[in-house]
Amino acid sequence: MSVDALDAAWVKAWAADLTAQVDAVLAAFDTYYPFPPGQNEVVPAAPGRDGSRAHPGLPDDLLTFYGVIDEVVLSDIGNAFFIHPSGGALGDRVELDAAGDAVGDGFVFASDGGGILYAAGADGSVYRSRTASADSGFDLVADGLRGFLERLGNAVVEFAATRTPTAL
Repeated sequence: MSVDALDAAWVKAWAADLTAQVDAVLAAFDTYYPFPPGQNEVVPAAPGRDGSRAHPGLPDDLLTFYGVIDEVVLSDIGNAFFIHPSGGALGDRVELDAAGDAVGDGFVFASDGGGILYAAGADGSVYRSRTASADSGFDLVADGLRGFLERLGNAVVEFAATRTPTAL
């Protein structure tokens, strides 16, 4: 296990921090926007859920994440961001590359409001599609899911403070 590997306690703390930031945005939502907020929440996994049976081959960090969190829906944070439900798009495998070099298959697990896809490689690295298509190729954005989740958390903190979207 690497130093940056996820554990359930870290995921729970990350989810609590993210929820607090989202709640801060929603508390002042009508001050900034002339429409009501959509769905913005961290959805916990069902008790006793074991993602490894549903999705064999997932990287360990994704299995840990989905053991705690089923999905993240941030419709009104930045330009929107979604970590897909564990039972949803995780079956979507994509061919990953980094700077044009084939890396292997990955699992699409997240997307943003513009259709950009995020996929986890077999080693747990996270990749971002170049356009709103899996066919456009992928570039490395984080060495692991923990680093990616930290970046997402920082983007939500920035948005809560400035109402300015931050790219992941």
